[in-house]
Amino acid sequence: MKQLFNLEDIERKVVLILKILNKNPTPLGARLIARKMQERGVHLSERTVRYHLKLMDERGLTEFVGRRGGRIITNMGMDEINNARVRDKISLSIARIDVLSFKTAIPCIANA
Repeated sequence: MKQLFNLEDIERKVVLILKILNKNPTPLGARLIARKMQERGVHLSERTVRYHLKLMDERGLTEFVGRRGGRIITNMGMDEINNARVRDKISLSIARIDVLSFKTAIPCIANA
């Protein structure tokens, strides 16, 4: 069965939202988050950001401050950012290993 959503892509968007919330000392709403995401090349509608925020509230990554107040990041959300950085570093290391292993020449034993 074909997957409708790319889970890695969703997690990247969640981490980006968390990073945006972490950099701002005041609560942010979906409209401002969507604008800040567009500045970083990720185009999501305000409604989609609101959907992600609702799910992030349920996971305990963000906290709803009020209808006009927006959201703030929780300690769990900050932990998620740190874990994402570790995953990115590991992925980068694995990619480097793949490149180096591809460049490594294995001697061919043709006339053995």
